[in-house]
Amino acid sequence: MPRRKTYTYRLKSFMGLVIGFELFFWIVIWQLMRIIGVFEHSSVGERLTYLTPEYAWLFLSLSILIPVFFIQLHNRNKLVERLGNVKTIQTFMRPVATRRVFWRYFFIRNAFVFIIFALMQPVLGTRDMKGQSSGVELIFALDISNSMNTRDIKGGETRLEVAKRAMNQLVNQSSASRIGLMVFAGNAYPQLPLTADKKAAKMYIDELNTNFISNQGTNISAALKESSKFFSKEKIRKVLVLITDGEDHEGGMESAYTAINDKNIEVLILGIGAEEGGIVPRSDAPNDVSLKDDLGRSVISKVNTEMLDNIGNRLDSKVIVSNESFPNVSEFLTQLNKSSGDNTVNLSFRVKENRYQWPLSLAILSILILFIKESRPDKKEKL
Repeated sequence: MPRRKTYTYRLKSFMGLVIGFELFFWIVIWQLMRIIGVFEHSSVGERLTYLTPEYAWLFLSLSILIPVFFIQLHNRNKLVERLGNVKTIQTFMRPVATRRVFWRYFFIRNAFVFIIFALMQPVLGTRDMKGQSSGVELIFALDISNSMNTRDIKGGETRLEVAKRAMNQLVNQSSASRIGLMVFAGNAYPQLPLTADKKAAKMYIDELNTNFISNQGTNISAALKESSKFFSKEKIRKVLVLITDGEDHEGGMESAYTAINDKNIEVLILGIGAEEGGIVPRSDAPNDVSLKDDLGRSVISKVNTEMLDNIGNRLDSKVIVSNESFPNVSEFLTQLNKSSGDNTVNLSFRVKENRYQWPLSLAILSILILFIKESRPDKKEKL
């Protein structure tokens, strides 16, 4: 005749197995992550990262799962104690096995844990991708001379802040397949080579400031000539967006026009600033002191609409001049997004390899094993 203890769970044994397993599991996981470089943020080699690490907070819910199991087992034991007589217990209940309920916990928590790891989207390694895009090559030539710190914009922002906002809008809403960035002041310098990664392009745009170039001035001719060399040799539409306040101090525009026209580069011109102008500060810091000329007077900068219109006429370009916080660049977008039959480019790039399938497979495997195990009768439970 079975004894009463065959109908009760050994709670201490269950909790010992649970705590021991949890300690072992998380020590192993921590060691594996350390080996594959999860915690080495300065590592330059391949390392495991997570696209959505915020889901790691869900691991705290394990602190609920363990008490739920414990309370259920404890309530079962109390019920057995209240019934008292073994014959009565035998009438209403079946024998139980602590080990079996531990395996039930084991597979449920594993499924739960590995689903969380899958939600975190582990990334390890890269793979090459190829494709085609019906877009254009778009290069920004941005004026970052000191005059772009002038706060003659409605709302008190700097010209450069408004320029970056307009650039981000063009990146987001245009069909450009590749984005490049050129900056200029007294000289012109490539800042970002042509890339299909729009996120990277916007990151570079957001970091721009007038301290990038020590040689001050506004050399538009250098910007046009250097930009003409910056495009690829592929037969695809090439569009240059020139963003400046138009205060050119260098000249030499004829050779710049030739360089642009010889390569059939379309040019769009965005002039930033007010015609009445404003004081040029020493930096982009609010309320900074103004720059002084040789006579000690504050330097005033005005958008040079005549210069911009002249460039637009020579290059058959659309010109927009604005001192608004949000310039209306819809005409630029219309120009950029117009379709063309031969307007395609072959893309070759690398993407991060998402390995969410690995933990998701382990979660599914845990559920399947639990289902099979639960569907098989335990020999010890047979009376």
